[in-house]
Amino acid sequence: MLRLSRLSLAVATALSLVGAGLTWSVYRTELAGQQSAFDVLVQRAATRVETRIEQHIALLAATRAFLEVHHDPGDRDVFAAFVQSLGLEGRYSGIQGIGLARVVGPQDEAEVQAHLLRDYGVGARIWPEPLPGLRTAIVLLEPDNDRNRAAIGFDMATEERRRAAMIEALQGGEAAATAPLRLVQEISGDVQAGILIYLPLRRSAAPGMEGFAYAPVRIGDLFTAALTGDELPVEIRAADADAPDLPLFVTSGYESADVRGGLSSHARLTVGGREWDLAARPTPRFDTGEPLRHTLLSGIAFALLVLSTSYAVHWQGMAIRRARTLGETVQRNAEQKDLLLREMAHRLKNALTRVSAIARATARETTSKEDLVARLNARLQAMSAAQDLLMLSGTDSADLEELLRSEIDQISGAAANQGHLAGPAVRLDERQTHALALVFHELGTNSLKYGAGAQAGGELRVDWSVEPQASGDELRLTWEERTRQPVPAASGPGSGFGTRLLETLVVGELGGRFARRPQPDGVIIEIHFPLASAVQVLEP
Repeated sequence: MLRLSRLSLAVATALSLVGAGLTWSVYRTELAGQQSAFDVLVQRAATRVETRIEQHIALLAATRAFLEVHHDPGDRDVFAAFVQSLGLEGRYSGIQGIGLARVVGPQDEAEVQAHLLRDYGVGARIWPEPLPGLRTAIVLLEPDNDRNRAAIGFDMATEERRRAAMIEALQGGEAAATAPLRLVQEISGDVQAGILIYLPLRRSAAPGMEGFAYAPVRIGDLFTAALTGDELPVEIRAADADAPDLPLFVTSGYESADVRGGLSSHARLTVGGREWDLAARPTPRFDTGEPLRHTLLSGIAFALLVLSTSYAVHWQGMAIRRARTLGETVQRNAEQKDLLLREMAHRLKNALTRVSAIARATARETTSKEDLVARLNARLQAMSAAQDLLMLSGTDSADLEELLRSEIDQISGAAANQGHLAGPAVRLDERQTHALALVFHELGTNSLKYGAGAQAGGELRVDWSVEPQASGDELRLTWEERTRQPVPAASGPGSGFGTRLLETLVVGELGGRFARRPQPDGVIIEIHFPLASAVQVLEP
């Protein structure tokens, strides 16, 4: 009997030690899971801020393209109309405006002074006294308000941080941001840290107009706008990596936030060639799951069941599986984060390239500044509508019929009749969606000017089908317009810029074929292009 008791005690002691070790392992595993979940939240906040900054840089790229292709980039009225069309005040909080800073040589000073007096009245001048070497002047800055007027004529090269960023932008040809500083626009009591982002004009594209498209940004407004909406349970402190002791932005509860369970996290952002560090702490809304209490209860339960070997083995196996699953989840999260960052950078570069190409092409086909702004705005809106469809779908694809109806509705002002669009359900990938949005926009605009939309009783019918080919499925789309009056032979996409643009999109972008067949009572346009292997063709 004594021998059995000693054996039971030995087993109980051994299992208790194992149970204690497993309880500690569960505790550490739960802490690691909380840290991983909190890291994901912090990275989401960092991505929001970085995405908003990339949007600001995209606006600068569009502004640079506008300045480079416009025949008189110094025309204030034209520049103001362009900036107004971007909708800065309603959609891009943080950015104070978009401006043009000219490099001023000795031979340019009188001309620049004259422009300042003409556009901004008596008192507008280049200030302060220049330093040797680079000299600049802010000659345009929109929208027009008291804060931005305070910066007109300012020679940013007289201040060390601004000068360093401009030189970096000139040497690299890319966007460059300053170190944190106080903006000249800070003329009220609500002073925030700010930065300036510079994008140099290409000399070959703008002869005689060397300088920068630039944007002043208030950091507090930028972070507030980026983090507003889906409130994240994090308190944030942001600082430039070269000046970690001087915060760029601190949320109101950061200093008093309780670092519960040792939870904290850091993320790093790249802003115009500079590095920002984000330190984060959880708010009381972050669900920690009270790991200490649950782990303690698990340990007590395990101690009470030490005599049940099968249950002990089951508990150990469950803990091991949980730890393995958590490790795999952490690894997948890290891989997904890297993939998303690379994908975001790739898409932003593609969007900038497409916007720049559209701006240059639109400038070549227009003869007046009003026509340039109107056409460029319409094409950018077509791209924006396509992007909205992609975002609403929750995937990287969009429905062909929805894209057609969206473009036709924007041009005609009324939804197309259900019988006018016919074809199977086809989902397009991102590249095909953006390209076809511009194709449909050009065809619809032409129809409204010359074809079925311009004549009473005109009819538009769009049919499509998916045809198997040796190399894969191919989409065949027929755009057919019927009119009561003959369509002029030289109008529409049958000649000139329209045809070149459509062929560039269909042949160059989609790798397909484009054909136009005039009819006595209208026109028939056929488009063929291969569908991507990942694109779904659904049964109606």
